[in-house]
Amino acid sequence: MSGEDQRLRVVDFSTHLSGPLATHLLTELGADVIKIEHHRHGDGNRKPLAGEGIEGVGAMHLALNSGARSLAVNSHSKEWPKLVAAAAAWADAVVVGTRPADARRRGMDFETMRKANPKLIYCAISGFGDQGPWRDYTAHGQTIDTFAGLVPIEPGDPQPVTRRGWRSTGPTLGGVFAAMAVLAAITRRERGAEKAQYLSVSLWQAAMWWSWRDLTTLGNSGNRWLEYGDLGSRYSLYETADDRVMLLAPAEKHFWASFCDVLGLPEDYKETGDWSGSGMCHGAGPQFDHERIEIAAKMRQRTLAEWEPLFEAAEIPFAPMLTLEEALESEHAQVNGVLRDTSIGGRPAKVPAVPIRFGADDKSTGPLGPLKPPPELGEHDAEILDELGLAPEVTPQSVKEAD
Repeated sequence: MSGEDQRLRVVDFSTHLSGPLATHLLTELGADVIKIEHHRHGDGNRKPLAGEGIEGVGAMHLALNSGARSLAVNSHSKEWPKLVAAAAAWADAVVVGTRPADARRRGMDFETMRKANPKLIYCAISGFGDQGPWRDYTAHGQTIDTFAGLVPIEPGDPQPVTRRGWRSTGPTLGGVFAAMAVLAAITRRERGAEKAQYLSVSLWQAAMWWSWRDLTTLGNSGNRWLEYGDLGSRYSLYETADDRVMLLAPAEKHFWASFCDVLGLPEDYKETGDWSGSGMCHGAGPQFDHERIEIAAKMRQRTLAEWEPLFEAAEIPFAPMLTLEEALESEHAQVNGVLRDTSIGGRPAKVPAVPIRFGADDKSTGPLGPLKPPPELGEHDAEILDELGLAPEVTPQSVKEAD
């Protein structure tokens, strides 16, 4: 069997963000993904938002649909039920990104599809899941995060907060969990699961999970988890001589001793603190205020470029406060292939790469190779209908005609 034949087969009935993100992750990990798209306007990501277009298409279309194949279909066509059944029969997994009631109305629900494939993996992604009083609410981007208590607000003037670089968490993390769920279900099937599997992924619950530290403490003590800003002098931000900012984290005792040596702090500082609990002392509390002042004064004596090799040589946890642009332009990003090559409109393009590498050993991993460009709407109509066993009776034209 060829490598192409061994690929995971996935049919994506979703649009916009979470579902396409899930199937794109599977594409990057080697899956053959077919996107079922609206015959006129396709995936909602195809059109660019204001100011973010790349070669005339949306940045999210480039990022989330590169490597997939496109079949453009009218869900009101008389061929639609045949196509849904054939897609289910062909696929290892399908991803449906709509409310459960809408999926049933459109004939792409679990009960309908598993009749065509008794071992199908059906992943339903919805805003609020298929249980509870919110299950039929319409979800849209930040509405998910707002329901989950993630959007930062200031009483009386919330708009500036939500406009400062805020990126929705639930829809993105929900896509990651959906891809994980599909792969876990594949493993279960390979180990003997004989029946179809229904997977439900709630974007709201994904957003809630993002607060896992707070959920753990709230669920057990009624309190939120601590804020990083409250950790103290040994896990804090400091300015350098060239007005750059560094995060320093010598909380463990051996790190702290090395840190005292590098900065030239008084010798008795090395034994100041209590490491008996978690193994860390963050320097929290008024008794460490003098320590913060002294560290800040020492850090002001050298530039960022001077401090970095000193902390690196001493193996002390540190991080320069980089912008996203600086992180992307770093040599480390280039070596690891943070961006993956593809193309759009006949021109070279790049998309974020999954942070996973495969290799026979730890010496053979490397950046992922190029991805195929995002498909034109309906680009693969004929070949997909043939693969699904529908051609020649069902044609690219007939699947677009309303019944």
